[in-house]
Amino acid sequence: MATAQSNAMFQNHTSLPIAIIGGGMGGLALAIGLVKHGVKVHVYEAAAAFAEIGAGVAFGVNATTALHLLDPRLLEGYKKHATFNADPARASTFYTMRWGAGMPGSAGHAAGDFICHLDDIWHSERAEMLGVKTRSCIHRARLLEELVALLPEGITTFGKSFQGAEESIDGSYRIEFTDGTTVEAAAIIGCDGIKSKVRELVCPSVQASYAREWAYRAVVPKADALKALGPDLALNGQIYCGHGGYIVTYPIENGDFINMVAIPHQKADSCGWGSEDWTVPATTSEILQRFAGWYPPLVDLISRNHLPSKWAMFHLQHDRPFYNHNICLLGDSAHATVPHLAAGAGMAMEDAYILSNLIASSGSIERLQDVFRAYDVVRRPRTQDCIKASLQASCGYCFSLPGVGDDVTALKKHLEQAFRWLWHVDLEAQLATAKTIQAGGVST
Repeated sequence: MATAQSNAMFQNHTSLPIAIIGGGMGGLALAIGLVKHGVKVHVYEAAAAFAEIGAGVAFGVNATTALHLLDPRLLEGYKKHATFNADPARASTFYTMRWGAGMPGSAGHAAGDFICHLDDIWHSERAEMLGVKTRSCIHRARLLEELVALLPEGITTFGKSFQGAEESIDGSYRIEFTDGTTVEAAAIIGCDGIKSKVRELVCPSVQASYAREWAYRAVVPKADALKALGPDLALNGQIYCGHGGYIVTYPIENGDFINMVAIPHQKADSCGWGSEDWTVPATTSEILQRFAGWYPPLVDLISRNHLPSKWAMFHLQHDRPFYNHNICLLGDSAHATVPHLAAGAGMAMEDAYILSNLIASSGSIERLQDVFRAYDVVRRPRTQDCIKASLQASCGYCFSLPGVGDDVTALKKHLEQAFRWLWHVDLEAQLATAKTIQAGGVST
C-alpha cells in the first residue's frame, strides 16, 4: 500500500474522519484525492472485499485527465493496463460506426458495412501529452487494483452496509450499519451507487428511472474474435447501429479479450422492466431472436460467449441538490447515467477531483457546507447534461433520434458535438469557479 502524503494544511475534526460510504471506483478515487491533501477519511464498504461488477470500462480524455489531476500515479497505474485501438491510424478514433443490420431497398447497406469513424478532431494532443489515446479501455478489476494500491493501510472497513445516520448537536453524524454497529463521522459522502442508501438522506424523492433498454454482455477470447471478425473489427472499437438496438465491441486486457455489449431497445408502448431485480437470466435463443438479421459473425460470437444474465439500464435524471447539510453524494449515487457515451465512470473521476480539492482548499472541516454547495453548483449541470446526452446518443445509434433518424451524416454531426462537449471540459477552470462560489464570490 502507498504511504499517505499531506501537502495541505487542512484542519480536520479533532477526532472524527469524513466517512466515505462505498468502496467502488468513485469512492476510492475520492479517498485518494483527500488523503493526498492530508484529509482524514474512512471508507466503509458493504462487500467483504473490494470488487467491481462487469468487465470493461471505456475512458475518454476527460476521464484520463481527471485521473492525472487526482494523482499522476493513478494515471500511470491506469496506463499499465489500458488497451487502445490496435491500428495506429485509429489513435484518435473513439469508435468506428457500422451498419448492424442490412438496409433493404435502394440504400444497399449490408450488415457490418462501414459508416464512419468518430474521431477526436479537436484536441488529440491532450491525449498524447497524457500518454493515452482518444479511447482507452480497462478491465474494471485492474483499475480497482490501481486505486487500492494508492490507499494507506487502515482506512477501509469491509462488511459495512449503510442503514442510516443521525446528525448530532455538534454537526457530526452517528452512522448505523445493517449489522447493528455504529460509528461517528464528521461528515458523510455517499459513493454507494445508483441504489444509494445515503441518497435517501439527501434527496429521497429521487428514484432511478428505467431507460427502456438492457444489456447482454460477452467477453470473447482474442483468437475467437480474430477468426470470426478479422483484426480490424476485433481489435479496434466498433459500434454497430440499427433500428431497435446497437452493439458495441472493444478490446480489453491488452487485447487478450474483446468486450461486447448488445443493447436492444424496448418499444415505448411496451411494459416496463417487469422485475424488481435489475439483473435477470438471459438465454442464447433470446439474444439470437433480438438480433436476428444483424451481422451474423458478431451475433454468433455474443450468443456463444454471453454471460448468463442481462442487465436493465436505469438513470438518475433530476434537479435536486447533491447535498444536505454535511452529507453529499458523488458518482452514480448522485447522477447515474446510461452508458451510451462511455461517460459514467469518467464523471465520477471528475467529481472526485473537484470535491477532494474543494474540501482541501476550504481549510477546515467547519466549511464543508460551503464546499458541498459549490460542488453542487458546478457538478450538477454537467452531470445531468451527461445523462440527457447519453440518452440521446442511444436514440442516435438506434436511428430513432428525432430529426436525425438513419441520416448517418446528421448522426455523426450530432455525436461529434456530444463528444466534444464531454471530452474537452476544462476541469481546472471548473475547480476555480467552484472555489469562487465557495468563497462567496458568486450568488446561487
